[in-house]
Order: sequence, then structure tokens, then C-alpha cells
Amino acid sequence: MTIAAKDVAARYRKILDTCTPYVISYTANWPYLDMAPMGVEIPVERRYTATSLESRDVVNGLHHLDSFAFGPQEMLMPRWVLFDCGEFPGMVFGFGKRASELSPEVRVRYHVGDDDLDWDSRATRHRAGSKRASSVPTRDRFVPLSMWVAIPCVEPGAWFGHNLSSANLVLGDDALPGLGTLTKLLGMKCAKVRKQYGATQWDSTSLSIHLTLGELELLSAYTPAHTHEETFSYLLEVDDARLEAILSEGWQKPALDHDRLMNAEDSDAIRALHRELEAGARHQLIDVIRGEPNQMRLRKIP
Repeated sequence: MTIAAKDVAARYRKILDTCTPYVISYTANWPYLDMAPMGVEIPVERRYTATSLESRDVVNGLHHLDSFAFGPQEMLMPRWVLFDCGEFPGMVFGFGKRASELSPEVRVRYHVGDDDLDWDSRATRHRAGSKRASSVPTRDRFVPLSMWVAIPCVEPGAWFGHNLSSANLVLGDDALPGLGTLTKLLGMKCAKVRKQYGATQWDSTSLSIHLTLGELELLSAYTPAHTHEETFSYLLEVDDARLEAILSEGWQKPALDHDRLMNAEDSDAIRALHRELEAGARHQLIDVIRGEPNQMRLRKIP
């Protein structure tokens, strides 16, 4: 079912009405992506390849976006990591706006200067055939406001979610609730994901987004291979019916019973859970209760 045929929740409709989707991937990958996920067309001019100089501004914007979300966690992506792991072999999907549609404060955060906005009222008046001059830029940088970076796995239909972030932290009064959720949801549809693997920290602020899209089967609870050892890795089995339902006004995540409540800052409990996983037990993370600290609702998979 396409989004056009659905009664989409107001917050998602606002994003679709005011933002433009984009994708970055090497051109050889394009035929294997859905360039109109759920009927949301990615304009040809917003289909980028990072090997082209035309992508320079939007790629720079991704790194500014990354700094808003992950700079405080000391997890910034080096430029080569985003290129080698996402922009070339995988994909980046997100939403953005033209710089002129953003506040001066947000443009500063994205390092968009006056030279990136070529205001030419005469050219605009001539094109419009109007006697009144209007101030519309003839050259206007596209600024990415969200991104989901995904890397294909060897397993058919499986992708690893490398990065999910949105600019809501810096948009202030212009923040777009639901931007992260819609970005990941349509990103998975764009990549035709059937199994989504990922890794995140127990205290991640994005956990509620991941859990909206489905329950997370834990593959590790403690991961010394990662920079942050108390990172868990997970598997999300994609349920198309659920993804469609999420977009509806009033949708609520299914209420599931849990059999374990774990403090997100309890290192001993995290390691104990990991030992169970290593021994063959299977557990799902089904919900997070926000607090100081967060509490994780888990359930055992038979």
C-alpha cells in the first residue's frame, strides 16, 4: 500500500509535505533500490552518488548532521567511514530542505553561508512574469535533515543499520516530530530490507524509534569489539503490515508482557544477560521505560 492511499498521521504528513526525500548510493546499486518507497518518489535530482562532485554539499551536510547527534558521544564518523561503509556499498536515505527554508540559526549550524544563497529578485520576476519583485534564491543548497545509513550484509535481504539521526536537536521550534521514525521506515522500504541488523547503546535516545518498528532480538548484550563495550547488537525482522500501520493516526505499539526488567546502567546485569545469550538463550528487547536510569523490558523467546 502506498502512503497516498493511507490516512497518514498528521506529524508524518507534515514531513512529507514540507521535506524532500533523498538517497545516496553508487549508481550500480540504484536498480536494486526502491526509488519510490511506499509511493514516496525520490526526485531524480535528489539521487546522489558520492563519487560525483555534485554530491559534495549534501555529503558535507551529513557530517554536520552527524556532529549534532553523535559528537557528544565521541562517535563521529570519519568521512572515509561514511563513504567506504555507507555511501558507496550501501545507501543513505533521509529527508531534507532547501537552505532558504531553514532559519538563519540552522543554516549557521550547517555552515551554509550567504554565498550559498544567490538571491536574484530580477531573475525571479522575469521567470514569474510578475511586476512585483520577489526574493527567491536562484541557487539554493539542499540540506539533509535526517539520515539512515545502511550497509548490505552477505545474507540475502539483510542490511546493517549503521546510523540513524535527525536534526531535531537543532531545529528548535521548527522540529519535526516523527522524522527519525519516518526516515528509518522508508529507508528500510527503499533498501527492500527483510532483516535489519544493528548495534546501539543501552542508553541510546533512538531506542524508542527502533522499538516502534519492531521488537529487537538480542544477539549480544555486551560487545567488546565495539568502541563502547556496553553496546548491544540486535535483529529486527521486518513486518510490512506493522510498518504500514505505524503511519496511521492513533497507532500504538503492541503491549507485550515482559519477564525481565533490567537497569540500563547495571553492568553486572548486562554481562549476565550476555552470558545467557552466549549459552544459547534468546531474548527480545520489547520496550524501554525512560527514567534515571532507563529500564529495559525484556522477554525470553521460547
